[in-house]
Amino acid sequence: MTERDLLQMDPELADQIAPHRAEFIARGLWTEERLGSQVSVHAKVNPQREAVVDRKGCRRVSFVELDRLSNQFAGWLAANGMGEGDIIAVQLPNCLEAVVIAVGANKAGVAVNPMLTIYRGNELRHNLSLTRAKAIFVPGLYRGFDHEALAGQISAELEHAPRVEVVEVTDDDEEGPQAWLDALGDWPAHPPTVKPPASDVSVILFTSGTTGKPKAVMHTEQTLNSNVRSVWRSFEMGDDETVWMPSPVGHSSGFGFGIRIALLHGASLVLQDRWNPKLAVELIESERPTYTLAATVFLTDILRLADNHNSDISSLRIFGCGGAPVPAGVVKAAARYGINVLRLYGQSETQVATQNYFSSPLQKRIYTDGQAVEGFNAEIRDARGERLPAGVEGELCVTGPGMSVGYYKDRQRTLDKFRDGWAHTGDLAVMDDDGYITIVGRQSDMIIRGGLNIAPREIEEAIERLESVVAAVIVGLPHDRLGEYGCACVVPEPGARPTLDDICDHLRTLGFAAFKLPERIELLDELPSTASGKIQRHELVAKFS
Repeated sequence: MTERDLLQMDPELADQIAPHRAEFIARGLWTEERLGSQVSVHAKVNPQREAVVDRKGCRRVSFVELDRLSNQFAGWLAANGMGEGDIIAVQLPNCLEAVVIAVGANKAGVAVNPMLTIYRGNELRHNLSLTRAKAIFVPGLYRGFDHEALAGQISAELEHAPRVEVVEVTDDDEEGPQAWLDALGDWPAHPPTVKPPASDVSVILFTSGTTGKPKAVMHTEQTLNSNVRSVWRSFEMGDDETVWMPSPVGHSSGFGFGIRIALLHGASLVLQDRWNPKLAVELIESERPTYTLAATVFLTDILRLADNHNSDISSLRIFGCGGAPVPAGVVKAAARYGINVLRLYGQSETQVATQNYFSSPLQKRIYTDGQAVEGFNAEIRDARGERLPAGVEGELCVTGPGMSVGYYKDRQRTLDKFRDGWAHTGDLAVMDDDGYITIVGRQSDMIIRGGLNIAPREIEEAIERLESVVAAVIVGLPHDRLGEYGCACVVPEPGARPTLDDICDHLRTLGFAAFKLPERIELLDELPSTASGKIQRHELVAKFS
């Protein structure tokens, strides 16, 4: 179903989510540009420029080759009964094949739901059943896990039985199979005849489920492209950029600010799959990337290695950093290599909403999450929705052309999140007199581990299914490298002594991804709570930090 259909069926949603659509179009913030069509433009204007580099720099594809491969994949989709308004799920690592699927689906008008390779049955079952994806693309056996078997099992359980398409990839090895890409040669290389409008939903991103089940965030080409173009201009990027992306392309950061920002602007995209600081530094030295957007842990790792080995990482002039605090020492250490660390803030629902600039004073770059991005407005509001003055803490609310058009098949939570064209982020912040915003806490209890969001609620509910557990709370504790890690605070049944292994084995059985598993357990007689019964998580954090 297209975004037009959804909003025409429910005018109240249109009024709440995107009342400024006419203004965005008039100002040129929303256009009819699509990712797939832009790849075709770059293939004509600069055909031999490298579009994608992967496999440690050993596989290189030009824009004209990417244009051909994506046309062929669009033909494959049509031949297999997938077209405008359909959805496919893509659970692939950082590789050329994931890019071909993203661009080819965009040309065919098929919406893409990117998913992390670390997702397991719990996440796959929810995502596929909600979207009713026509197909899921998985890497077969990858990093010792049989994705084909799991996807096949989930598909057999679901009424609509999505097609399981295996895309063989290597584990970041220099050589390996590319049979799936070779097989695309059976399909015509001419572009598809469909011309889907940029207002149609083209990407569905799942949230981390801070309040119940994860929500499916709908984005159009208009919302996505307006935001990446604003970020591009704000970072003063030009014609000769190379994007290095070590963040997973199954996550909104890697997908939007790796694949999309590079290819929309005709820049080269260097993909790194498995995180390895030594390989990262080698890629920076050999490929000379100029920009990335990633979590703090990536930056601290490459700085530490570069310091120890006298490495030249000076080409990387822009490091967009969000999702966790950036220590002042890290910002200053990066500056010694000419790397500008620019803190920013965003959500799947808003994309990048605030950011720092080259012109931002050093103190702002170190201690704030920046000002509203081009086209956006930001306010700090109290519980009644009233705007608060500078220096007063409240909820961050934002509005702008990069906001999503709501949650798929979730009307009430859409109305709760988007009100009168403003997204209520659920994050606590303060704004200074210069309009710089600093995130000071989360209304939700999200844990951010190495840039990945972990929602405690679903894990807590799963732990409490154990017979040995009376109650459980997951809190994030500080970690020097990852930012935070999960600690399970458990009240056991009398006489029971559940261990961390017991809990993790139970969660694995339920299909939870490994990054969501707690890494520490504390057994308590009772959980600290207020008179009304609300758990005082901050007391647990203070006690065990």
